[in-house]
Amino acid sequence: MFSNDNELKKYLYLISYAGIILAIILNLSSVFSFIQYLWQLIIPFIVGFCIAFILNIITNQLEKSLLKNVRNKRMISFILTLILFVSFLLLICFIIGPELIHSLKEIVKLAPNAYDQLLIFLKENRNIMNGSFKNIIDSIISLDLDLSALYKTIINNWQSLFHSGFSILSNTLSSLYTFFIGLVFSIYLLFSKETLSRQLKKTTIAFIGKDKTEKVCKIIQLSGDTFTSFITCQCLEACILGSMFIVTMGILKMPYAMLMGVVIAITALIPVFGAFIGCFIGIIMIGIVNPIQAIEFIVLFLVLQQIEGNFIYPHVVGNSVGLPSIWVFVAVIIGGNLMGIMGMFLFIPLTSIFYTLFKTYVKDQLKK
Repeated sequence: MFSNDNELKKYLYLISYAGIILAIILNLSSVFSFIQYLWQLIIPFIVGFCIAFILNIITNQLEKSLLKNVRNKRMISFILTLILFVSFLLLICFIIGPELIHSLKEIVKLAPNAYDQLLIFLKENRNIMNGSFKNIIDSIISLDLDLSALYKTIINNWQSLFHSGFSILSNTLSSLYTFFIGLVFSIYLLFSKETLSRQLKKTTIAFIGKDKTEKVCKIIQLSGDTFTSFITCQCLEACILGSMFIVTMGILKMPYAMLMGVVIAITALIPVFGAFIGCFIGIIMIGIVNPIQAIEFIVLFLVLQQIEGNFIYPHVVGNSVGLPSIWVFVAVIIGGNLMGIMGMFLFIPLTSIFYTLFKTYVKDQLKK
């Protein structure tokens, strides 16, 4: 029936693949449950790999600069990295934390009066700019929120809020456990990265050959360098923007200068659009204290955002990954639509990798 053994094997493979696909379709719920179970198993290792990658950026810099001629430089660089990390957490907890708590208390205290003053201001200025914002102002006035009643409702329903808070606490503890397992795994990765690299390379050569392995290694090296440059420059850009807000808000005597600088620096880690989240938070916080200064803050944000968007971000981040400014913007838009905030962060280095590989391919083809 079959002309040779190869033809028989081909049909057997096709039948096997068809049977597997049919079994998956008929048991989709079980397959999804199994995938979810596998994901729960591997998520600590994924977290560990991400932690190791970020820590490796710092330890590498320490080993190549400060600890170049020091014995046991891997251990010393890791200890210094942990000290820097703990110092950052202490800075958040003991400097920014108390100011954040104080700010929240002030907001809760001033919010009802500020809301009443806002309604009075809107009613007196319904026809501002020839009535261009009349519909929006009427919509805000029609809300007629009673913040005092809202606070009483929250207090009267503290039990349900407690159960919700307990659920949030449970999820937080689960996340902390995953983070701890990932941190332990990342330590093993950092101290045995050379050995693991050699083992993976030998295994890959055994399966796909030396030439293909070299190509894979080049792509991995390019990906590592691109992500390292992107993360480093993204953090640098966020620190620059946060410092600009701290200095300018301090000069203009705006409230919450230090807090808003830190908030904008953290949200600015989200490429291109992240600082706007910090701006929205700042408008609410400053507006409750002084609505006029909130308008000044909006003007200040627009000015600093123009400086950051046109001069700092494209040159610091765009050049660091070798990606033109237009493609940085396109990567952020596509990544945000596909994967949200995480997509915005990941798609810039990924686009840079594809851009570099495609550019190299085009050059090779032109030479041929």
